[in-house]
Amino acid sequence: MRKSLLKIFVFLGLTSSALAQDVHFSQIHASPTILNPAMTGLTNADIRFTMNTKSQWNTVTTAYKTVAGTVDMKLGYMPNGDVIGGGLVLSSDRAGDLDFRTNVVGLSLSYMKSLDKGGNFISFGLNNSYVTNSVDYSKIIAFDIEPSIQAGAPDKIGYWDVSAGIGWFHTFNKDYAFHLGASLFHINKPYVSFYDDGGASEDLFLYRKWTVHGTGDLKLSKKSILKPSFIFKDQGPHKEITVGTFWKYRPSKDRGQDNPTSIYFGGWLRWHAAKSYIGRDAIVAAIRLDYKNTYMTFTFDINVSSLTKVSYGAGGPEFSVIQLLNFRKENSRPTKVECPAFIY
Repeated sequence: MRKSLLKIFVFLGLTSSALAQDVHFSQIHASPTILNPAMTGLTNADIRFTMNTKSQWNTVTTAYKTVAGTVDMKLGYMPNGDVIGGGLVLSSDRAGDLDFRTNVVGLSLSYMKSLDKGGNFISFGLNNSYVTNSVDYSKIIAFDIEPSIQAGAPDKIGYWDVSAGIGWFHTFNKDYAFHLGASLFHINKPYVSFYDDGGASEDLFLYRKWTVHGTGDLKLSKKSILKPSFIFKDQGPHKEITVGTFWKYRPSKDRGQDNPTSIYFGGWLRWHAAKSYIGRDAIVAAIRLDYKNTYMTFTFDINVSSLTKVSYGAGGPEFSVIQLLNFRKENSRPTKVECPAFIY
């Protein structure tokens, strides 16, 4: 009887955790290839590195801690000026008292096609990842049973995960531009379970996730730019929408520098919904600094949901760095696809 109860505990607890462990960053602009595989290689630099780290719910429970890193670049140029991009995505997420971990290693490919001689193009992307989930059974406290793997469940599982995306980018002129994108994650609906009872219940397949996002660049003055953005996510019974903007202040161009220093201030409001319920989740406050080819952003989620009574408003901090590197001459890049800077 005791062993059966432990089986049920492990089965229910770990399965529900596994279905909720998609990487979740508040910074829409600072994790482009994680947001949508179609953003892979979408940079005018020769290579782009990104790093993201987030800690969440420190005041409520054992914090969720997420770290991710990506590197992407243009792999080749087609005779018609189209571009093929490629990248590597790494992420690690740790959550809860059982030290539940989700580690991801993924490869992304993209194809960017110019639609005209101006700044109008589309991109397609595909990501293939291998995901591992692990848990520390020694931290289970259940009745008077010594925590162990007596329930017959392994402490680590792995599976392949496939995602795809599309993006449309349009530059009207030097003052106005925008992009729209959509991506579908977990296309193959991988089977995720630490304890396989042979039934292959529908609840044990990872929910597919739809993401729709957009960003704009609106020049207000010679030194001031508004950068509104939104992102909508739909996964299983859960939905989320985030809407807000950056305000960018760009001082006079530094003498001899192609990339002037810029500072940004921003704010977003995030809502969440499940079945018949919809409510506010968090206010995301942000500050960002661009210096030459290095972009650093710090945000903090201010919780405004019903959880405020125990979270005291502290959702969690997030920090990111994007580093662009160039090692080829400009005239050696034969492409019609000019990537707008507003995508990150």
